[in-house]
Amino acid sequence: MSGAAAAPAARTGRNDPCPCGSGRKFKQCCGAGRPTTAAVDRPRGPRPDRLNLGPLSEAGKRREAAEQLRRSIYGASTPRLNAGNAVGAGSATPARQQTEAAERFRRQGVGLFRAGKLPAAITALRQATRLNPADAGSHRALGLALLRSGRLAEATARLEGAIVLEEEVAIAHYHLGVALNGQGLTERAMAAYRRAVDLTPGLADGHRRLAALLETEGDAEEAEASYRRAAAADPDTTMGRLDEINALLLDDDPRQAEALLRQAIALDPSSDQLHKVLGDVLAVDGRFDEAIAAFDRALDLNPLQVGAHLAAVQVKKCTDADRPRLDRMLAVLDRAGIDDPHRVSLHFAVGKVLDDLAEYQPAMRHFDQANEIRRRTARFEGPGLAELVDRLAARYRPDFFAASEAFGLRDQTPLLIVGMPRSGTTLVEQIVTSHPAIASGGELRFWVKRVTPWGIAEATYLSAETGRDLAAEYLSLLRRIGPQAARVTDKAPFNYLRLGLIHLLLPMARIIHCRRHPVDTCLSIYFTFFKGRMDFAYAKADLAFAYRQYGRLMEHWRAVLPHDSFIEVDYENLIADPEAVTRRLIAFTGLDWHDACLQPERNKRTVKTASVWQARQPVYSTSVARWRRYEPWLGELRELLPQTQG
Repeated sequence: MSGAAAAPAARTGRNDPCPCGSGRKFKQCCGAGRPTTAAVDRPRGPRPDRLNLGPLSEAGKRREAAEQLRRSIYGASTPRLNAGNAVGAGSATPARQQTEAAERFRRQGVGLFRAGKLPAAITALRQATRLNPADAGSHRALGLALLRSGRLAEATARLEGAIVLEEEVAIAHYHLGVALNGQGLTERAMAAYRRAVDLTPGLADGHRRLAALLETEGDAEEAEASYRRAAAADPDTTMGRLDEINALLLDDDPRQAEALLRQAIALDPSSDQLHKVLGDVLAVDGRFDEAIAAFDRALDLNPLQVGAHLAAVQVKKCTDADRPRLDRMLAVLDRAGIDDPHRVSLHFAVGKVLDDLAEYQPAMRHFDQANEIRRRTARFEGPGLAELVDRLAARYRPDFFAASEAFGLRDQTPLLIVGMPRSGTTLVEQIVTSHPAIASGGELRFWVKRVTPWGIAEATYLSAETGRDLAAEYLSLLRRIGPQAARVTDKAPFNYLRLGLIHLLLPMARIIHCRRHPVDTCLSIYFTFFKGRMDFAYAKADLAFAYRQYGRLMEHWRAVLPHDSFIEVDYENLIADPEAVTRRLIAFTGLDWHDACLQPERNKRTVKTASVWQARQPVYSTSVARWRRYEPWLGELRELLPQTQG
């Protein structure tokens, strides 16, 4: 960071011992390819952000895959495999007879695979790879058979081995992406899909799956572009039309998406997926009865359209009249062959209905089962989160802000709404954007995407010029959202991790912190199906730990941010006295009062979060003290109860 306020206290010479304690020279360790000031200010311990080395890191992965393949085939004592030279130097090429036998096993395995006899196919293909380890086709076929059998880790190893042997085969990268995604390895899966479509730009499924992952990760712009590529690669088909519809939805054009959906349904009325997406579009528009009818039509066409089961119960308060719907979902859960992602959706859906019916013990059982499945691929690093909170609190202090005024752009447009998910952020945004001078930005991903490079989140290597450029880029985004608006909201809850940087760069930005009873907040997270990954959300102990770290950081922001730029709103107070709290909120924005803010349920803005139904309802109190209904099954969440309630 340039300037006296943010420069490291001392410089480390390139030939000095590295401050990290490795024993090597700085230029050969932390200083390799970095400014000489970097290591002094670099926090100790594991690095929270990944450094994307592109082809270099991919080459390393390929070497690792080659070594794993070598060990699996030859054992530890034989020569190494190399990409393009499957049998290492000194290894004998398999005899012709052995090669022919391998080919027979490969053909046999492929035939068994096509006949749906996966165990026998895997056995035959294993024999083919043992007899001819250099045959990439056998490894690809074995990888696919393992993938279809749900043996994802084994499939990954075989497919990576096939790529080592023959790199430029798009379908191998595509299937590798499927295997990696099934294990929750999202970044690696996206890299595999990208390589697949680089090799074969017309691979529609590659673009489509990449788009879905990008959407889940919140990268709407790139997801939209990938959906459009998928549509172009698969024109005049139902899937291609769905891709175009998904691109329109990401471009915030639900009306055009609905029109195209109805045209697509006229062309293919038997597509359950089209009816399900139509229901999603109608739900976002607040047309819940029409949405449920569309979901039910999808289920009539395909009872295994699991997304429709979940969506249909999310857009209503279920009653005894919905017991047939509950029985239908339970019957699907009892079917053999339902994969884990579908089971997750069904358990959340069943739990939601049972919760609405006040059958709390079985509801908790289904929520536990849903989260248990999701936890299998979760990678929550509690110590890393705690360390990040420590570093942010150490960096962003009043003296640091006072000495770094050159970094800021003074503009009052940003109105940030932060807090834990399910803490009332959607309700607060619904209230304030009912004001005609406040535009809704929804959950923007700007800061998530911009602070990934090492040193930006903590303003360690951020120059004043780069900081002002970041602020200007953010303001430009907000003004595109609300060209005439005095304020534009950004309701990304996890921006609470970035409030120091945001205040540094935009000191006049206003921040609304939404708070709710800690156990109510955590239970609501635990009970909600989030499309994106939230690795701390799937175990009660992890939830409690993450909540405590959030609480520590918010206590710090409360102490260091100016009172005129930071306000806290308690969900329980908002429910108990909505007018008083709403008037306080609007006064905080610096705008004149407007009566529309007292009727947030009439706000017609698009709501895309899990609160899509709740946002259209008048303010209600049934979610206050919800935790008491689940008190016997709180587990580690009980630690978050105040002592008088524990």
